[in-house]
Amino acid sequence: MAADQLREKASLELAVAHLLVVWDICANKLSDSAFLAELSDTEKRAIWALQDLCEAAIVDVGIKPRPKPDWDALMHAARDEVSRIPVELLP
Repeated sequence: MAADQLREKASLELAVAHLLVVWDICANKLSDSAFLAELSDTEKRAIWALQDLCEAAIVDVGIKPRPKPDWDALMHAARDEVSRIPVELLP
């Protein structure tokens, strides 16, 4: 790939469970972490872009805001589902 092709779009396909867990990591676990503070501005921008893409995809699949107990239950179910998906079967 040539450098002038780096702005081309790439698609990722994830199970909704993976999408939710990746978003949670970006939005909640990395946001105030020492790890994020140590990243370069470029690396932070990449993480923020991933978080934004995850948020848009969450809306696109029809997941809506809900009360905290319901959201927590959804996230618990998503984590359980991710733990059951064999890594070698990921696309």
